[in-house]
Amino acid sequence: MMKTANYGAIRRNNIYLHDLEDGIRLEGEVSPCVFMYPGYPLQVTVTLRRHTGESLGVAYAVDRALTVQTATDADVARLLSAIQATQCSRCSEPAFDPSTVETTRGGLCESCYVGDLDAELAKFTEAENRRLANRDRRMKVKGMKVRVSAWIHPAAGGDDYQSDWYFAARPTPTQIRKLLGEEGSSTFDDFQVINL
Repeated sequence: MMKTANYGAIRRNNIYLHDLEDGIRLEGEVSPCVFMYPGYPLQVTVTLRRHTGESLGVAYAVDRALTVQTATDADVARLLSAIQATQCSRCSEPAFDPSTVETTRGGLCESCYVGDLDAELAKFTEAENRRLANRDRRMKVKGMKVRVSAWIHPAAGGDDYQSDWYFAARPTPTQIRKLLGEEGSSTFDDFQVINL
């Protein structure tokens, strides 16, 4: 059996373009994971762009029936041509039409979506700061003078997390490093000492 070259085969870093209405363009690139993991389905990172080149958001188009071995440039072009833009349901700026591409934006433009995320983060941060201030007050009443807030970077892998310790007197850097070691951290200098 003779192997023949697939002249339309997808390649890394190849940029695919598809023009939409009103000077809006889709720019696609096959996602790196397609080349990295055997059997990974064809996934294209799609950027919605204004005619000036400004990015208006990113979405992902997927064809689970194709892989790096079977996909062609024509398949990428087909995925791009199926994607449409719509007006943001809030401000009328261009946004991905969620019925044509996988996106978490729900029909919002990038600016409105990020604005919602920022507002949600601000509410969470405010609540977290109130919780911490209340705990600091309770610990101060118990005679604590200092809080050490540290990020634990697990040596065994996994997600980093924050840990807090309270002290009646300012701890030495050696004491703090010992606590970090007991928590299994691979890093011993990612901490802050806060006077209560």
